[in-house]
Amino acid sequence: MPSDSSQHSPRDTRVLVTVNALALAVGVLLSCSTPLGEISVYGRLTLAITWAFTQLVVLVGGTWWYENRAASSFEPASATTAASRSAGGAW
Repeated sequence: MPSDSSQHSPRDTRVLVTVNALALAVGVLLSCSTPLGEISVYGRLTLAITWAFTQLVVLVGGTWWYENRAASSFEPASATTAASRSAGGAW
């Protein structure tokens, strides 16, 4: 069972879910409205393709941010290694 320090804060979880839910909602809107998705943004680049790329960036960036915040709450690796050595733990 994970310790309290390894749990994500409810606010972090709420932010991650909200950002990804908004991206999904706009994606669904674009997929339901073909004329809206076909709007040209730049040359042959359409609004739908632009939004799909934006969703990918939001997903990867949001996951990185969420995991980075979770990792910063852990104790430093050197302290963990020293604790396992003093307790006789194997590497």
